[in-house]
Amino acid sequence: MWEHLSLDLLAHVFSFLPPDAVARAMAACKHWFDCARSRLPPSRQPPWLVALPARAARGRPSCYAHDPALNRWHVLPLDLFPCPLRLVAPVGSSLLCKLAASSDLRLVLLNPFTRQFRNLPDLTMPRRNPAVGIVVRGVDATSDSSSSFSVIVAGGASGSCYEPTVEMYDTGPGGWSLVGPMPVEFAVRLTVWTPNESVHALDGAMYWMTSARAYSVMGFDLGRRAWREVKAPMADRLEWAALVRRPSGKLGLVGGDGDGQGAVWELIEEDKWVAVGRVPAELGRRFWGRSKSAATRCVGGEEAVYLFRDLGSEMLVWRESSSSQIKKNKEGEETWEWRLVQGRCCMPNIPIKAALLHPTLSRSSFPASL
Repeated sequence: MWEHLSLDLLAHVFSFLPPDAVARAMAACKHWFDCARSRLPPSRQPPWLVALPARAARGRPSCYAHDPALNRWHVLPLDLFPCPLRLVAPVGSSLLCKLAASSDLRLVLLNPFTRQFRNLPDLTMPRRNPAVGIVVRGVDATSDSSSSFSVIVAGGASGSCYEPTVEMYDTGPGGWSLVGPMPVEFAVRLTVWTPNESVHALDGAMYWMTSARAYSVMGFDLGRRAWREVKAPMADRLEWAALVRRPSGKLGLVGGDGDGQGAVWELIEEDKWVAVGRVPAELGRRFWGRSKSAATRCVGGEEAVYLFRDLGSEMLVWRESSSSQIKKNKEGEETWEWRLVQGRCCMPNIPIKAALLHPTLSRSSFPASL
């Protein structure tokens, strides 16, 4: 019976399975193999945490992936590349990375689960350390791939000067084009003080966090091509902070102070933030311990938020409850579930850059125009 199922129906069944189960199913027969390779719809599993070393590390180049459903780590070799990669941002079920050996920005799209990659064309001009953002405009209904996306590059250094311009790569035309100028002050801050995490919010703007003096947020309205600065909550007290996209589609900020306290805020107006969640005191003491909030990193999306320091240490996870309705406490904060997750055991405490994505084994994980 199973061999007579249509590809569409079989792909729908596969979408409920975790990637390792799909991999085992692919070994059953050629019919199942072809289905999983070419027709998988978006996964119904929670997103995985995927991490790459943030600096040079000894040993075989690898990517580290955490399956939240089974609480299991996987090591994915990346020895197909002659030089190390540094993670920039997730794009659908793939990763946008940059070549670590290149002083100027050179980008690669990578699916670490199928070992596929594509080199993006060179920018219109050389840029060192610019801010990079991703706009995903659609998801293919028959696969986990992004049907189209744009890469926004702002600022950066060119020669001995800062480059006060914005350029964009679009998978439609397939090339880079200059979008327009930007304030020189913003170009400097995005080049020097931005860790490159970006969020494309529902209001049509791209946001980056900067940490010059006090934390603040740089926003670029893609429609009006206009820049603005948004004050961060508790800006002068934050020791660490990162931007996330909230389930509402609005901009979120996760941060903490030197006393080992962490919170999640949502931007509801021009400069008005409201707290929607806080790290429970007991879990906070266990996670930060004596180190307080030193070297805390964060990655998040609409389904989860991860706080971490390095690959080998425990991670603190804020995940949406299984209930379809978000509950709130008497302070109006969302009662998502906080819990600790073990880091990658037997690994050195190397710093990492991480992203959340839905892994896919489909060969069609890249837009056809790439």
